[in-house]
Amino acid sequence: MAIRSRLRLLLLEDAPADAELALAALGEAGFECEAQVADGREAFERLFRPERYDLVIADYSLPGYTGLDALAQVRRADALLPFILLSGALGEERAVDALRAGATDFVLKGNLARLAGVVSRAVEESRARRQHLATQQALELSERRYRAIVEDQSELIIRMLPDSTATFVNRAYCRYFGMQQDQVLGRSVLDSMTPENREALRANLARVSPQAPAFERDALVRDAAGAERWMHWSGRGIFDGRGALAEIQSVGRDVTELRRAMDLLATARERLQRLSRRLLEVQEAERKHLARELHDDIGQGLTALKLNLEALQRGRDGAALAARVQEALETTRHTIERVRQLSLNLRPLQLDDLGLAAALRSHLDRQAALGRFAPHFEMQEVPARMPAEVETACFRVAQEAINNIVRHAKAGNVWLRLSVTGERLALSVRDDGAGFDVEAAHRRAASGASLGVVSMEERVALAGGSFQIQSAPGQGTVVVASFRVAMED
Repeated sequence: MAIRSRLRLLLLEDAPADAELALAALGEAGFECEAQVADGREAFERLFRPERYDLVIADYSLPGYTGLDALAQVRRADALLPFILLSGALGEERAVDALRAGATDFVLKGNLARLAGVVSRAVEESRARRQHLATQQALELSERRYRAIVEDQSELIIRMLPDSTATFVNRAYCRYFGMQQDQVLGRSVLDSMTPENREALRANLARVSPQAPAFERDALVRDAAGAERWMHWSGRGIFDGRGALAEIQSVGRDVTELRRAMDLLATARERLQRLSRRLLEVQEAERKHLARELHDDIGQGLTALKLNLEALQRGRDGAALAARVQEALETTRHTIERVRQLSLNLRPLQLDDLGLAAALRSHLDRQAALGRFAPHFEMQEVPARMPAEVETACFRVAQEAINNIVRHAKAGNVWLRLSVTGERLALSVRDDGAGFDVEAAHRRAASGASLGVVSMEERVALAGGSFQIQSAPGQGTVVVASFRVAMED
């Protein structure tokens, strides 16, 4: 017969023959017994230790010591250890008393064939009870740990059923709202909410599913002192084995100061943009004024000087005087050209008189001669006039990009493209030069070493546009600025 189970057994029996019969019955049923036999009180008390045995079998009646006495000792040490009474004749009343005292079962000595089944059932039930008890103890320990962790949190924690009935709140929640736990538990959390927050929570709960178990929301609440505060709630659904929503846990954090700081930051950013825009407007106005002054005043004066010198040259003799006059003329011509260049760099008159395209083409051609590269200009469906702030931003971005090419790129070709698609104006400046590390350029700008890229980005941002720059060492550079514009007639 196959071995059913190994069994560590303590047998209380003063009759050796009866002990052998009981062990034989278990052996025939497939149990392999590691048995200790006690013939009385002294031996039983000496041998019994709960952790040593899987089962105790005791004769109901021994001289001076009964099975019930042994049962009492066992139950004081272990409430779950199987204990089976054997008796030659056990009346119904005694059997009931034995079961009430904690015996697992009883078997008559005249019916030992029943013993193996009783033992098997008793051992399995004991194992199941111990496993259930261990699981329950683990759950209780986990629950105690969970509650200890939750109660120590500064965040507000609340758990609720799908119908919004509160099942748990931590102390932080109660302190924050000035409530006791019994004022929250068992009641709908909707009852204490404003109509706006009530509808928001209902909408969030309706959307919770196993596929989308979490939600977040900001809510304006009143704390225990009645002050309005902003609370950020992070909720998560808890689902049972069938995927049905069982509970929702929500964790709240006071974000009032954070929102105030963000509002202040947004206000400061807006103010900075306004100041930057105003600074650029003043700068452009000053450049325009200076350009006019250089052109209309200094330029005209130098032109008059040139005419006078030419007249003097025609009316006097002498080789030395002629040479001096010629030198003065050359100096005057050079000064006029420098003034003209300075004027164009400050603000090209074409930008105001002829528009963006003409100013860009002229600037590209002038810089091509200086930088010794081949210029390529392309324009597609660009109207003659556009909003002044967009034209200015486009020109300054192109000016900065081309100046960088002249100074650093060593390019053989530069392509400048101006186009309109829908309601967006796009400016592209591309070269086949040395290229550079864009991230490194941003780091230099952050340290104040070079502001060229940042200046272009700021100009485009203030004009409401987008800016991109792509480059890598040895791969040239592409600068693209794009603006949303309402075209002027």
